[in-house]
Amino acid sequence: MDQPPHDNLTDFEVHPQVLVDKQGEVLTCIVKATFIVPEDGGAPELASPEDMRMIRMADVPWGEPEKSSILFPSDLCVRKPGTDVIVVAEAFAPGGQPAPVIDVAVRVGYLQKACRVFGLRVWESGGRGISAPRPIERIQMRYDYAWGGFDDSDPEKILEEARNPVGMGCVRDGSVLTHKPAPNIEDPAHPIGNFKTRPPPAGIGAIGRHWEPRRRYVGTYDEAWLNDRAPLPPFDQDDRVNVCASPGLWSETPLRGGEEVALLNLRPGGGARQFFLPRVGVEIEFETKGREPEVMVPHLDTVIIDALQLEPNEPMAIELVWRAAIRAPRRMKDTRIFIREPELA
Repeated sequence: MDQPPHDNLTDFEVHPQVLVDKQGEVLTCIVKATFIVPEDGGAPELASPEDMRMIRMADVPWGEPEKSSILFPSDLCVRKPGTDVIVVAEAFAPGGQPAPVIDVAVRVGYLQKACRVFGLRVWESGGRGISAPRPIERIQMRYDYAWGGFDDSDPEKILEEARNPVGMGCVRDGSVLTHKPAPNIEDPAHPIGNFKTRPPPAGIGAIGRHWEPRRRYVGTYDEAWLNDRAPLPPFDQDDRVNVCASPGLWSETPLRGGEEVALLNLRPGGGARQFFLPRVGVEIEFETKGREPEVMVPHLDTVIIDALQLEPNEPMAIELVWRAAIRAPRRMKDTRIFIREPELA
């Protein structure tokens, strides 16, 4: 299907696409701005055109698809309430000196999340405890290394940690854990004592669509849906199914930009980093043949702080995402979209 014509009057990335909503097809316009955070501590700067990041059509996993956690979440959805804050990073020991424990923290405006990161440690006999951690210099902040997991040793009684099915430690029989690696990442308020502790999984990245709490909002896909609704989403689907931030890093009241960001031990050498989110917004106007123009100023619904240094001296990046949608026209060429930056109070 052809994309509708659009006039992008910003320096941001724009992607119009027809998506399926409860009431049928909608024309959605997704806008993404990329900013670079200077290493010298200055204010974030708009990325150059060649460094402006594209709209992601699907989740990007840390490792093997369906078996590892999400590195970067998909940008495709019709609506997302509030604002997701997602941090993509590694934990680093302060001063670059290996340490058995690294404390990690994220604060964005009033949102905050803390994690405690351990070096290699193993389960004691029967999963009754965990050994002392070995020193570690760095580790990726991914849910694969946190409490969680999936045990299908008994197909009739599958055991799953629905909040993190790709994690470590969730088993029916603790004896299978003996001398195996234990979770590296914990919630400091809920330390793991043994394999029966069942703490909340700890992380700062994106959670999967089929994980809790997202799965509870997906709606009812039953025989009635199959007969009367398919392929439209069920009527009881909640927009919170699109919220992919780690618990504690979702703001029900949308962020506006300008919020202070503080990161602890998430860049090489460890230590604290502080800066402010860019204060920027977008205005999206849909002009459809035979309709009145529809002008929207969408809220900022996704903030991705990419502190993952894949190459030496690679700067930190920030992605800001907005979206707006209207009932899809009969023909895409009948709608023209205008994307602007409004003046912010």
